[in-house]
Amino acid sequence: MLTKVRVEGRTIRIAMASGTERTVTFPSPIAQLVGFAQAVAVRLEPDPYILKDRNVFGVTDNTSSVWRVDSVIAGAVCTSLAAAGERLVAALDDGREVAVDPMTGRLL
Repeated sequence: MLTKVRVEGRTIRIAMASGTERTVTFPSPIAQLVGFAQAVAVRLEPDPYILKDRNVFGVTDNTSSVWRVDSVIAGAVCTSLAAAGERLVAALDDGREVAVDPMTGRLL
């Protein structure tokens, strides 16, 4: 279970059940985190030079798994995230809300 997560600039540090720490650094500053039992969803600040759209990533309890939100929403910027049960809900700048699988980044 991912319960202890710290943000340091563009980096998250996750305390793993094994007693180790997992560190993931992203291409732009972290704007928001939403935690689930086996994953953490991360919304990044969009940047016109580095990260223009699809600014939602996820880190799962698998030691090497990091996903980026489904390319179906290419061109859209996420403005907020929320947990809805076991789904992640992303509000997009074009007015849409999409449900996302927090383990894979795929749209539901």
